[in-house]
This record gives sequence, C-alpha cells and structure tokens, in this order.
Amino acid sequence: MPCRAARRRLVPALLLVAVLLGGCRIDLGASLTVERDGSGTAGLVVVLDPDAVARLDELALDPFAELTAAAVEVPDWDVVRDSTDDGGIRVRLSTRADDPTALTAALRDLSSGLGPDDPALDLDLELAVADDGATELRGEVGLRPPTTAGARRDGEPVGPAGDDLAAMVADAVTARLEVALPGRVTRHDADGVDVGSRFGTGGSTLTWELPVGASRPIAASAAAPPVIAPWQLAVAAGGLALLVALGAWWWRRRRRPR
Repeated sequence: MPCRAARRRLVPALLLVAVLLGGCRIDLGASLTVERDGSGTAGLVVVLDPDAVARLDELALDPFAELTAAAVEVPDWDVVRDSTDDGGIRVRLSTRADDPTALTAALRDLSSGLGPDDPALDLDLELAVADDGATELRGEVGLRPPTTAGARRDGEPVGPAGDDLAAMVADAVTARLEVALPGRVTRHDADGVDVGSRFGTGGSTLTWELPVGASRPIAASAAAPPVIAPWQLAVAAGGLALLVALGAWWWRRRRRPR
C-alpha cells in the first residue's frame, strides 16, 4: 500500500468529527529541519489527547493502524507511535531529503491526492539554500477543515458541515509549522522564534500557527551559519587556555632552583 494513501487516512473526516464531538483535542505539528547543504528532514507529529483516545476506543476505531502498517513497507517515511505522559497517543512521521526542493515537496505530499472536502494541511513552501548555507523561505500555510462529516443517510450527508465544522476544528485542533534553519534569522514574520537554539550552532527555529479555513503568507531569511559553531569555538578556546596554563606551569617548574 502506498504510504501516501495511508497518510490520506491519517485523520479522515468521519473520525475527526467523532473526536471533535466528544470535546477532545488534536495537535498537529509539521516541521522542516534544514542543514547547511540544503538537505534535511521533513516531519509531522499528530497527538490525540486522552479523551480522544477513549472516544476512539469506544468506537473501536484506530486512525493510525493503516499508517503504522504502511511504514513497514515504505522506506521513505519513518513512523513512530508512542503514548504521551498523560495517556494520549502520539504519532511521528519523518523523512530525509537531499535538497530544498525535495524537502518542501515532502511536506506538500502529505496532502497530495486529497479532495476539496477533505481535511488537510495546506503547506505550499519554497525554500532556497545558498552555497554558504544562507536560507530564504516563503510560502502560504493553513489548515483546511472538512466540509462534511463524512457520514451519509439515504445518500444525503448528515452531521455538522461548512462553517460549523470549521468552528469545531478551530476550537479543538492546534496546528503549527516549525522550521529550523542553519543560520541566525535576519528577517521573519513567525509567531515565535528561538535564535541560536540549534545545538549551539547559531541556527534559528521559527514557529507559525496555522489558521483554520484560511491561508497565511509566511517568509523568513537566515544568514549563512558559521563554519565553526560557537560551542566548538568555545571548546577550542578553553582547550587553548588550558594548554597555555600547563605550559606556563611546566616552564616555571623547570626554572625553579633545585
């Protein structure tokens, strides 16, 4: 089974509505981690809270079963499923890519093949990485709610639809895009930025909240990362200072009268 087909059923409309009607919460986090050479990792984390887990147990439904099975057969995406500390369910998807185009295409592929009535992450991104590692990111992002509950009676859709569904999703679903760039950010319109958070390398991690039923433009630029990371420079400086101190001690000891 193609992994894409499994991802399309990650949170199908009917299951999503069942969870939302139970007053439960879903957290979605798409991510890009960009390296100096333009390669990196694309990922998605889906978290269902304990109430959602209990609700799905009552309905004898497992929205992640096909996804987990597909991960065994398809090497491009890794899938890890575990439990949160409070009893929820967390599923992590990740894939490596060799260049910026493949990185953004991996996130875009999460919604590939979906119809206009299906819930989806809309992540239309363009990423450019210069030879020195300077990066430029722009695009449009959003969270598309389902337009119907996915249930029918006598051929007619039943349950909440349209604006009601959008309001339910906006109230119960949190979605964000997190991008880690290799250099320090120089310009951005993110909701949050953590400068220098990437293992002390001077990189920047930016976070955008995704609007429900709409798209928002995003943009960010980051300077070229240092060839030597600040923590590496600090270690080297400390080592040099230690060598100088040891050399001075040895010289004084050698010149001491006997």
